[in-house]
Amino acid sequence: MKRHVAVLSAVAIAAAALTGCTGKADESKAGDAKTSQTKAGEPTTMTIEISYDDLLKQQQISRSVRLAVGDFLQVSLGSNASTGYQWADKMLLSDPKVMTQTGHETIAPAGDQPGASGREVWMLQAMAPGTTTASTTYGQPWPGGEKESWVFSVNVEVD
Repeated sequence: MKRHVAVLSAVAIAAAALTGCTGKADESKAGDAKTSQTKAGEPTTMTIEISYDDLLKQQQISRSVRLAVGDFLQVSLGSNASTGYQWADKMLLSDPKVMTQTGHETIAPAGDQPGASGREVWMLQAMAPGTTTASTTYGQPWPGGEKESWVFSVNVEVD
């Protein structure tokens, strides 16, 4: 009997995992933007992700999003430190009353392959209704290095 209950429990856990009952926020994809759904009234997080391969295809990347006050915007951009290029740590915000940057981190490439790309991730929060543009540049920060070789911008409307 105990063996039967253990087998049924294992089957139930496997079925829950296969149907998506992970306890994580539901994410719906639309191109390179994803929105994490939470309980009603709680802030959501929208994620914009641009891979390093996509970055190499265009030097001016622009997106538009709509958020509610309190919502978060996570921007994940491919990068490759082995090239000497890096994204600026701080996003430039056209109206810092509407949105503020709450974090930035550099994520190393997965694995040990030399020259592999990683990513840089910014977290921004909508603070007040209005519109703003957040932007950052990818270049070589030392004197004589190439500046602003790539530009990422996102137009944000906050309701």
